[in-house]
Amino acid sequence: MWNYILISSMILITSFLYHYQFSKPISIIESPNNYYDYIIVGAGTSGCVIASRLSDSPNTTVLLVEAGGYFNWMSVMPLMAPLIQGSSLDWAYKTETQKFSSLGLWSQQQSWPRGKGLGGSGQMNYLVHSFGRAEDYETWPKGWTYGDLMPYFKKVTETMSVTTVSSDDPLLAAFMEAELSIGSNDAKFQKASYTAKRGNRWGTYQAYLQSSWNRKNLHILTNTLVTKILFDGTRTIGIEVLYDNASRGKINARKEVILCAGTINTVQLLLISGIGPKQDLDEYRIPIVSDLPEVGKNLFDHMNVPVYVNLDAPVSLTLRKMQSIQEVAKYFIFGTGFLSTNRVLATARVNSSGVILFGMASTDETLLKDIANYQTETFRSLFPAYNDSSHEGFLYLATCLQPKSRGNVTLRSRSIFDPPRIDPAYLQHEDDVSCTHKAINLAVETLNSRTFREYGARVHLPDFEECRYFRPNYSDLDYSECVMRIGALTSHHPCGTCRMGADENSVVDEKLRVRGVTGLRIMDASVLPSPISGTPNSVLIAMAERTFDVISGRTTI
Repeated sequence: MWNYILISSMILITSFLYHYQFSKPISIIESPNNYYDYIIVGAGTSGCVIASRLSDSPNTTVLLVEAGGYFNWMSVMPLMAPLIQGSSLDWAYKTETQKFSSLGLWSQQQSWPRGKGLGGSGQMNYLVHSFGRAEDYETWPKGWTYGDLMPYFKKVTETMSVTTVSSDDPLLAAFMEAELSIGSNDAKFQKASYTAKRGNRWGTYQAYLQSSWNRKNLHILTNTLVTKILFDGTRTIGIEVLYDNASRGKINARKEVILCAGTINTVQLLLISGIGPKQDLDEYRIPIVSDLPEVGKNLFDHMNVPVYVNLDAPVSLTLRKMQSIQEVAKYFIFGTGFLSTNRVLATARVNSSGVILFGMASTDETLLKDIANYQTETFRSLFPAYNDSSHEGFLYLATCLQPKSRGNVTLRSRSIFDPPRIDPAYLQHEDDVSCTHKAINLAVETLNSRTFREYGARVHLPDFEECRYFRPNYSDLDYSECVMRIGALTSHHPCGTCRMGADENSVVDEKLRVRGVTGLRIMDASVLPSPISGTPNSVLIAMAERTFDVISGRTTI
């Protein structure tokens, strides 16, 4: 297979190089102007939306600054997303050593990939589309409830080419049938949706930025690191940047600087610029612009427990099937087949305990073990097909959709070049253990359906040495807890570190303006007050659309 991918990728790369050499977007610049109306920091999911929408008005000048450059051809293929992790296109963060989880990972640290380039993490995520549940938004400020965001949800569904998984997949059919066998009236099963067009990734980079980057009033600086936000007293006046050639510069904003740098980088930039808890700023002798105690606090993330299911029937996607000439041809010629999907087939939940059906049978140890930072024994115990490319089976990801554990992001030093300390405090709250235990058992219970029994579906039970004191059955809370504390992984959904709220303790107000200063706004995953019961990416697109309406005065609070 890889010979075919190599040939095809060379064609793609040649095509991309030709495109950028002979028809380079006029918005991509080498040297910025001294002044812009709006400066947007970070060309991720939200930054692409806001840059596009603000530059709709030809009389408004907009600068979008991104630390990375272009993503490579692998970002286009939905199933190739893991290959980007750990590359130069990834900030490649690692958490602090965890006390309550990650016991089977090296140094008990989770790998936190974050996109570094045009499109941000939206160019390396798994494309899963979700708006969560209406009750997720009940405590959010006025203007940001589920009902308030509904018109924007509809727009996102249309703009982002949201596609629902085909019902033809035998694993999906068996899973949907299982809803009838679940002994709970609260069980909700649904086919998964994802954002793709003609078999290719479709993020805000494709849907928004590329459609706007030949506007004269939009400038885009790539490979440029924002090192500080500049203030005159408490008034935001611009940014300090480090260019790719190692020279430094200052760029001024007439109206606003809008941070879209993400849950981690936005916090680091605020702190280094003097906005955050006084005690933290004093520790690094950073002059205080605004004492905001909650900057970097309220960090939350979903955590997935891999639950492997063995099959007798040949109904799953194995590595051998995926690497066939037919599948490669389907994708590169027609944009169809397994390679054109993310293989996330469906989801289910009972209250706040959720399950994701990931329809892949075998896993590549040489790739996925290192990406996830798993110790070898942990990986092999969780994934019995680690050395068998034809093994039939699939994976459930069990998660607590509304985790109560809260961590933080803090500085490691006053240098922008030192990655901040990231402590998600996974499974610190006991309720998260109980919630995740119920999710695991929801996954196991689905296997009682008639079709899954016909397929010979059998749950795999990891044989961790630390768990041998307990009965090897997921119905046993002690065994289940042992497995989750050893082998659970991040869902790559970090949020909440610059909480939005109507209260004075929040970092940003209902208009996403940073408290204590003027001319500074945040719109990225850091502003979410509480978790979304699903993937947050599509919610962030809707919020970015509404943020534009707030900035332009098209909507009130």
